[in-house]
Amino acid sequence: MRLLGKALIALAMAGGALIIGAPAQSAELKAEGSIPGLSVVVQDLKRDEANSVTLRFQLINASDKSVGISGKFHQGASDGDQISGVHLIDNVNKKKYLVVRDTNKKCACSSIHNIEKGGRANLWAKFAAPPENVEKMTVVVPDFQPIDSVPITR
Repeated sequence: MRLLGKALIALAMAGGALIIGAPAQSAELKAEGSIPGLSVVVQDLKRDEANSVTLRFQLINASDKSVGISGKFHQGASDGDQISGVHLIDNVNKKKYLVVRDTNKKCACSSIHNIEKGGRANLWAKFAAPPENVEKMTVVVPDFQPIDSVPITR
């Protein structure tokens, strides 16, 4: 071990780089939006016992001004500021999953009206769960690039 340590010190002093056993880092599940400075980052897509999955993500405003996004993420005319237009794609079974709605057609999801400059908004939406053999899905947030291979956790 001392020999390896001395070799690493000599390599570092010579300006070289050596990485041994560096842990693999997972890629950030992030997408840029059509509005400059806005991005979304998926926090998780979690399966529960009630045969549903919950998507949690952040909307990030890295621009230098507040952005009004009222109605940009909704699917129906009466949805207003709800993020009901967010959906999942099961590439294994070629199926699209829409946000769950209650008997009054209100989505099981969060709402957002605007986001301040430099702000972050924590958002969520509930979906019917895909079959157990589906381990990853594509997350689609309107006006943002699709985010592929999002793992489903428990």
